[in-house]
Amino acid sequence: MPPGHLACPNNCPEGRFEALNAPMFVDRSGRYAGHDASRATYVCAVCQSVAVDVAAAAAEMHRRGDDNVVTLVCPSCGLRMLPPEDDPLAMVIECPACETRFEVEEGTRRLHGDRDIEDEDGNV
Repeated sequence: MPPGHLACPNNCPEGRFEALNAPMFVDRSGRYAGHDASRATYVCAVCQSVAVDVAAAAAEMHRRGDDNVVTLVCPSCGLRMLPPEDDPLAMVIECPACETRFEVEEGTRRLHGDRDIEDEDGNV
């Protein structure tokens, strides 16, 4: 299945990804004839981090019933993020985009109000 919406976990702005392990097919003259993306892993072309398929992650969260996952919002740059996996109860978080350190309480929706938070593209 092709990816739904790839995102770099480091927020690289280019939005270019390299497909690994995806068989590419060519015709007799060597021209591109197709590919099989079902087994592909994608990495960011800038930082080489494994890309996240946001649509697939959201579908999996919905399937598991994890619709109410806590997200944090950086008070400096507005980046939305999940709490760190290695210490989900951490008191201080560092934003991966702008490196601002803030307390978890500062990044919770409750302090930002109950309204939906939009990113710079107007997405909620």
